[in-house]
Amino acid sequence: MSTKSESEFSNFNFILSAPRSGSTWLAKALNGHPDIFATENRLFGEFCEIWPNSDGSMSPRITFDEFVKQYASFFMYEELGLNRQQFIDRFHRGFTTFLYRFCQRQAGKNIVVDKVTPYLGSTGLVFEKIDKYFPDSRTIQLVRDGRDVVTSGTFDWILKDARGTDRYSFFVEKRPGLSMRRFFDDEMVRRWSQLWIEPIKHFQMRPDGLTIRYESMKQNQADVLEQVFDFLGCPVAESVVQGCLERATFEKMTGRKTGDENQPLRKARKGISGDWKNYFTIRDGEIFHEETGDLLLELGYETDPKWYRQLPDELAFVCG
Repeated sequence: MSTKSESEFSNFNFILSAPRSGSTWLAKALNGHPDIFATENRLFGEFCEIWPNSDGSMSPRITFDEFVKQYASFFMYEELGLNRQQFIDRFHRGFTTFLYRFCQRQAGKNIVVDKVTPYLGSTGLVFEKIDKYFPDSRTIQLVRDGRDVVTSGTFDWILKDARGTDRYSFFVEKRPGLSMRRFFDDEMVRRWSQLWIEPIKHFQMRPDGLTIRYESMKQNQADVLEQVFDFLGCPVAESVVQGCLERATFEKMTGRKTGDENQPLRKARKGISGDWKNYFTIRDGEIFHEETGDLLLELGYETDPKWYRQLPDELAFVCG
């Protein structure tokens, strides 16, 4: 892009986080600002898989990157004097430009924020494409304790792929008298640990971004929002912050109270920090540590490098 184009699109900004880290909650709050429209576009990172839905059906999870790449297989770009890569680049550039302008016009807001929870293995390409198409954008990293991410993610997938496991029998079938000694399995801990660590490691190479914490939002969301507004170059007024807080309460987003135990399979499950302590065994902690190393210590979530040794050998859940 030319310098003129880069400046023109400098108000397309990004929230990067692992899934299940509170990005929807943050985006909901940001939409309360009169100058900000926050959404999820899934533009970047070449990814396409067919995933199960909670109702038993199947549907694709696909990024626009991958859509364009596949679309190019059928489009007669040679007739336009283009080769395949030129067509892909121009198609992608044209669509992202259109989307940015569409969001601004439709929302009547100047600043657009795209929340991105990269698919596993795609984070590097996400950052590469952000730098390519929106080099003047601002990037916010939202971090949550990875053990809570693993726990929330595993709950989110219970209805999708956990049939035959103790957690499915316990939380879905609710078999009377069932004793659940372990909530996770090795694969889920490894997968969600990698989903957590990947965007954090890539963001560490971007010194000009803003990092905020899910836990800080729980303690004082107003302060966090003021940091975000300042980072995005938005004027901050107390009344604006209060309006953002009111539209993004857990109760308004879910119709339930924070920490509600009665609907553990809902998308926004409890809205609390530290719930992982109820579900991790020492085996789960060891696997998490194998995958993530000392990142919990680097981020201040732990001070003891052997924190997992304090976890129980097994759970003692009995279905009533």
